[in-house]
Amino acid sequence: MTPVSHFAQYLLKQDPQRNPARLTLYNFLKHVMEPNLPFTPAVVQAFYARVLQFDHWQNDSQNMSTVVKTDLQNYLSQFALEGEAEAWAHLRHPDSLQIVTLKQTGDLEELIETEHAARQKSGDAIRSVRMNDSQILVLILSPSGSLEAKVYSNMALVWGSRLRLTAPVTQLYYSSDLELMPHVRQVLEGSLLTTHCFHVDVEGVHGLITRGYTFQKFETFIRARLADTQDLFASLKKVERHFINPQSDPYYQEMVTRLERANRLLGVQNHEGLLEAERTLNKGRLILKNVFPNDRLLTLLVTHLDYGINQKRAHPAQ
Repeated sequence: MTPVSHFAQYLLKQDPQRNPARLTLYNFLKHVMEPNLPFTPAVVQAFYARVLQFDHWQNDSQNMSTVVKTDLQNYLSQFALEGEAEAWAHLRHPDSLQIVTLKQTGDLEELIETEHAARQKSGDAIRSVRMNDSQILVLILSPSGSLEAKVYSNMALVWGSRLRLTAPVTQLYYSSDLELMPHVRQVLEGSLLTTHCFHVDVEGVHGLITRGYTFQKFETFIRARLADTQDLFASLKKVERHFINPQSDPYYQEMVTRLERANRLLGVQNHEGLLEAERTLNKGRLILKNVFPNDRLLTLLVTHLDYGINQKRAHPAQ
């Protein structure tokens, strides 16, 4: 069976830049999917289950269907192995799919429970956490201790007489010690219609950010320090705070240490120390707002540092 990368290379030869639907499929396969996965109908169905969450493709589903059908027919006529035609015949394209918004979070929770029932029976422990009014985090703990974290939006596909989940906007894999699994493709929803597709290893974070409904490459990072990736880091912590105790998070511990040191610097009559304390205060405010919101200890340290700096500025001789 041919890999995902093989079909992606075929699309590249069709000049995808000239057609938004083809470009979206190519970018999804190139940037989001694992390239060595077998190219099956499930890959295309997962693509549809993701792109139909964008208003643009909900409104232009006919064009998406026409383009992808044509590309698949041409590709399969050249490369499909004997016996695969029947599987591809059952593929449902966007022009035959309807997407609905689930206004009641409880309905989404029930749908998640139904679709993950088989994994629960196989021994996985599953827990759902409401992240906000429109998203639910699903935590899947395997008997070996590894953890999968998936975030679903409050949308569903009408599939005959029942509903199906749309594709998760975030899918992360952790080892038993709650560290991101090395060399594993991670997908994380970011801000402003961005998606982070990356993996980690001993050298740091490697990957890219896609933007918009075409999954266009926006930014690339190689051997980056996780804490320096800004939106990726903040988006990751927004998910992790639902299942990782901040007290055990090394980035949290680092921020606490910096704030405590900055508070001590205020007791020294040193202009450079004051400037460093102000820089730490600005960093602490950002971390408190975007990464560990409403954390009591960070709130206390930031508030105390802010007060101390104001006092130092008002009474520099003291």
